[in-house]
Amino acid sequence: MASSTMGTSTTEALSERSFVRLGGLAGILLALGSLAAVAIYYTLVPAAQQLPVTDAKTYLASLAQDSSGTLLFQGVYAFIAFCALVGIIATHFRVRQLGEAWAFFATLVGTIAAAGTVLSSVYQFANLQYLAAHPTIGQQAAATFDAPSPVNPLGVMGFALTAIWFLVIGLFFLRGVNQPRLLGVLALVAFADLVAGFAASIAGNQTIMIGAALIAGAVGGPIFWLWQGLRLWRDA
Repeated sequence: MASSTMGTSTTEALSERSFVRLGGLAGILLALGSLAAVAIYYTLVPAAQQLPVTDAKTYLASLAQDSSGTLLFQGVYAFIAFCALVGIIATHFRVRQLGEAWAFFATLVGTIAAAGTVLSSVYQFANLQYLAAHPTIGQQAAATFDAPSPVNPLGVMGFALTAIWFLVIGLFFLRGVNQPRLLGVLALVAFADLVAGFAASIAGNQTIMIGAALIAGAVGGPIFWLWQGLRLWRDA
């Protein structure tokens, strides 16, 4: 009986360690993917398709002519969100001893945000692919293509819920024993940036919203997840 129990515990420990290591790999890939997404956006996405869109007809005409850069960007963004889903769950196993209830709450909110962002990106990819394949769809498309996402309205997934996860994790790192306080500070900076992006989204200020997304995607997010990914990989 004791041997059987020990064997089960060892299997569970190995399974948990392998997932935490997978989370570390996901964090590293997320950091690299975020930088790649920013590079793709500013090098492969035509200027007429970059946000904010000022002329819907010009945007649609450009999309019909060459949609590869925009579709690639959306595909990479979906991959990033999936990596975040894995990394968030793996992080749960490293912070749950600091506060089980708050760790569970943060993980629940974070996984909803990541899964919602994956769905939003896939929806946007499919929608843009459809618009690019039907350039004569006309005025109706011009009036509705930039409508709020049914999966991520006002950036509630990418901004608001993700900000809550960063807030709780940042406080864990700041107040926990033997935790990287500088990483906690970085998480709180990411929280502030995402809150600003969400507020700008509600106010309809696309300039600030895009700026906040750029800071999160090109600076804060990659640094945080590269560091956290390496920690998860090492600690596993």
